[in-house]
Amino acid sequence: MVVGGDGAEVDWFVGYGPPAENFQAKLEKVLKGEDTFQAVNEGYAKNPNDAAIAFKLARKWSDRFDEVKPVELYKKVIALDPEGKSGSYTNEYTKVTVPYTVFAEYTLATTTPRGAKQDMAPIKAFIAKYPASPMVKNAYSSMSYFYGNQATKDEAVKFFPEYAAKYPEDPYVLQSWLTRIVGDKEPMDKGLELAEKIESLTNRNPDPYVQQTLGDFYLTKGDKTKAADVFGKDYAEGQVQNLGYNLIAYANFWLAKNENLDNAVIMAETAMKLDPKNAYFLQQAANIYIKTGKEDKALGLFGPEYIQGKMTDGSALYSYASFWGRQGTNLDSALAASKKAVELKPTQYYQWSTLADILSKLKNHAEAVKAAEKAVELADPAIKDMMKKNLEKIRAAADEKK
Repeated sequence: MVVGGDGAEVDWFVGYGPPAENFQAKLEKVLKGEDTFQAVNEGYAKNPNDAAIAFKLARKWSDRFDEVKPVELYKKVIALDPEGKSGSYTNEYTKVTVPYTVFAEYTLATTTPRGAKQDMAPIKAFIAKYPASPMVKNAYSSMSYFYGNQATKDEAVKFFPEYAAKYPEDPYVLQSWLTRIVGDKEPMDKGLELAEKIESLTNRNPDPYVQQTLGDFYLTKGDKTKAADVFGKDYAEGQVQNLGYNLIAYANFWLAKNENLDNAVIMAETAMKLDPKNAYFLQQAANIYIKTGKEDKALGLFGPEYIQGKMTDGSALYSYASFWGRQGTNLDSALAASKKAVELKPTQYYQWSTLADILSKLKNHAEAVKAAEKAVELADPAIKDMMKKNLEKIRAAADEKK
């Protein structure tokens, strides 16, 4: 608890979720005494029959984890506005918007007093009353916890097919059913069907909690190989690599906008820590260092010392040479790498094209022309015109030098 400038008590937790501007806006309202518990409570005292104010006060009490007062206030909201016309509430996490009355009814239906046995009848009645409401999925989710953990096996067998039929393409819905099957250790045939459907739905973006459930199922089934396949070493390493690529994409996005650069550098460095041998990460981080005025760091990371250990790797030499050729710096090292790459792979046109570009930037125009001519000679028909244009450009630079 903190005390506002007007002496009013203000409840809020230390820390906040992004974006920061939203939290700042909330804090500024609090400091002005707007929408605080005290302000809402005083408004309710003046207008106890205003459904909107009663709802806001119910939310304030709920935020204080009071189990009694919100129930009383939600009941009053329903009594005052049975048709739900007094306003709407948007949950800031789920972004679902419903009338105050609907949210009040949902909350009452899904709230079980401490020590009481959970009753599914009110939730089912809510679903029957509001079948098209966006809160229906939340209601089913609430029931899935009960049927997944507390209900009898027979009760679960009746509920989960209905739940899955309503949301057949939601992997989290199917996961809740599979979790119950793992707990019961049956029916394994249905479990396998669900597991295969979940894998299909999440193949491109596997969720670790879903994969954990899949691993549990396959271990329960006695298939350790499949368990390791869905939630083993390859999965973990893939997640690390995917995160690294995502961080590099993030860094490059802000680099292109010339904003948020300090954080872009931090994220690129984090990607390198995740996979320090990944040449793409090293190259991208070096590029970010250069673009943010840290060329010394770029050279230390992806410079002469780095390439010394790659002198028998034609692809690595090409990547290194072309990178520094584009940057127009560290050209002596790039030239040495490019010459070695050509030596290792003399029939690849792009090796010669890179060598030509570096030689041209080093003002060795005669050798640059020869390398560019070789690139044209070796180029596939689809790329030959482009190589010819590059040759003309290099020849023009050589003629200008004369």
